[in-house]
Amino acid sequence: MNTQITVDSNMLLSPSIPNLPRLLEVCIEHMNDAIVITEAEPIDHPGPRIVWVNKIFYERHGYRPDEVIGNTPRILQGPDTDRATLDRVREALSKWQPVRAELLNYRKDGTSYWNEFEIVPVANDQGWFTHWVSVQRDTTERKQMEEQVHQLAFYDSLTNLPNRRLLCDRLNQALAASKRSSHYGALMFLDLDNFKRVNDTHGHGVGDALLYKVAKQLKKCVRETDTVSRFGGDEFVVLLSDLFVDLATSIKRASIIAEKIRATLTQPYHLAVSQDGQAEHQIEYRCSASLGVVMFAGQQASGSDLLKWADTAMYQAKNAGRNAIRFYQPTEHA
Repeated sequence: MNTQITVDSNMLLSPSIPNLPRLLEVCIEHMNDAIVITEAEPIDHPGPRIVWVNKIFYERHGYRPDEVIGNTPRILQGPDTDRATLDRVREALSKWQPVRAELLNYRKDGTSYWNEFEIVPVANDQGWFTHWVSVQRDTTERKQMEEQVHQLAFYDSLTNLPNRRLLCDRLNQALAASKRSSHYGALMFLDLDNFKRVNDTHGHGVGDALLYKVAKQLKKCVRETDTVSRFGGDEFVVLLSDLFVDLATSIKRASIIAEKIRATLTQPYHLAVSQDGQAEHQIEYRCSASLGVVMFAGQQASGSDLLKWADTAMYQAKNAGRNAIRFYQPTEHA
């Protein structure tokens, strides 16, 4: 929030605006932002007590006045409220400094919302801080829109896997991390064998269903810290980071995972098919994939080079009869 209201104390005494305190009270009561006034202390547990809130606060959170007044703003916290942000806010308050932040807060019924707020200290005529005033705004809709934009920009709409753009970003991060740790990583480029036949025989809807199921199977084959990406069409890329310092041990681990992927993808898939107005029925479909693997350490090559080399190895697997794994050999394409 960029809005900051400053009231000149002399203006409150101005005879030109009769009943100004009441006018200000009405304005605050009808703001779209929630206003919370607390005592100045204690900063530590249990926290400063709430002495006044405006009408929108009750409407937004579902509390009765007797449940709020005398309580502390901690009633808005919940299981996913960010502790680091709370610590930053507390640090500012302990120094009597204004602070602005955004937190995931909770209503009385347990539902969560994003709350952007600014807290400022208020001092009396002697300069002693007596209260905190917090202006709070519900930013849930904005956060949801930001998440949707992020999803569209970095994730594949069909499989919900990271797309090419996000993969390249993570690959660059993996290269930088590998340079620091001296640990090897592996990049796998895989292509479904004879995928065009699925679309031609059963239609693109069935082909999309197969891609979705393949994506789910791929994620089961790797660690949560690894990346599975839909590169485009029926091409997927798997990024294994932080393997081992030793190359031979890293190749062995990559080989085990590659074989696990190859074997998993040969398992039968049950797909719903409907053609020529007939009722939908299930078919069992078996597919396979050709995998190309390239090892990397540090920044000895760019991300685009690694993708190109893994793609080269994948085509070697295709030429070897499909449903195979090939590791890229740098000497072949030096």
